[in-house]
Amino acid sequence: MSDSQLSAATFEALVGPHLPALELRLHALAATAGLGLPQRHTVADQQPLAGAKLLGQMAAHQLRTGGKRLRGGLPMAIVAAAGGPLPAALTLGAALELVHNGTLVHDDVQDNDRLRRGQPTLWTVHGVPQAINAGDGLLVAPLAMLVRDPAMPPGAGAELTALLAEAIVETIRGQVADIALRDHPHPGLDDLVAVHLAKTAPLFGVCLQGAAVLLGLDAAAQAQAQVCARALGLAFQVRDDLLDLGGVKGRGSAGADLREGKWTAPVLLASRDAAAGDVERLRRDLARATAGELDDAHVAEWVQWTHDRGGVTAARVWLQQLLDEAESAGDGAFGPTAGAVVTALAQRLRRLDG
Repeated sequence: MSDSQLSAATFEALVGPHLPALELRLHALAATAGLGLPQRHTVADQQPLAGAKLLGQMAAHQLRTGGKRLRGGLPMAIVAAAGGPLPAALTLGAALELVHNGTLVHDDVQDNDRLRRGQPTLWTVHGVPQAINAGDGLLVAPLAMLVRDPAMPPGAGAELTALLAEAIVETIRGQVADIALRDHPHPGLDDLVAVHLAKTAPLFGVCLQGAAVLLGLDAAAQAQAQVCARALGLAFQVRDDLLDLGGVKGRGSAGADLREGKWTAPVLLASRDAAAGDVERLRRDLARATAGELDDAHVAEWVQWTHDRGGVTAARVWLQQLLDEAESAGDGAFGPTAGAVVTALAQRLRRLDG
């Protein structure tokens, strides 16, 4: 693909060619004992190894729920556009997808969600204790994958392993903060931004800085990759909040987040200059929603209130600013050719149609 074709291509067109190989790698890992890692402490000649079959079945169940494979496909597309080592990028992409799915397994348990992408969540099929075990395995196995892969350029495996370990802990910190935010008496926009950044930006940071590492880019380029990840991570969350208020998030009618008692960016933007009485009533209703006591009429009222107070408009403006920042930083990190992958992703995120 020429530079001009690359710059005009959609994100789906740039990532799509890499997804079949990514799917094969993911499902091959789920089909092997211990997610592809050595199993040293076993009973001699025991087939199948104790626990290994069920662990693989649970990993396969989670992976079958699908998803866009964004975190796996993004570094592969960037490395391919720059002519870098695609086999190593495939391992990085698979590692990121396993970690992402591990966080989703744990999120579903903590949020008591029974469906993930229209399919039963892992804990509803295998129980909470085993789902936690499967999530733990999906979080940890990728670290060994990265450090041991012979396809990695010299030193890259250790560097990527450290980056991913840091990102996992930061994502966990974000989940801790997210749960704590539900009990915050008067959260502000900065509180929500801190949660969003910690929950979403770290894995994007590994996607982008990891691609830079595989391409042998310098520290300045890697720093720009993290700036891009920060903007993209926050943009994904703001966009997700907007999709929810528009009723195109795939979770039923508009306001599913409000129905679950969650503060969102448009709601907090709308409440900045609202009357104190309105904000207090909103806080009480969100507390009622957390307890499952908020009816559809009140949800619809707060959705309309958020629109009327300018929260949706302000969030749309903010989203565009974040995506502008991501495009600029992506170009700064990878140059115009590989940076076109980030630009294509930003252009896709500017659409608010799901």
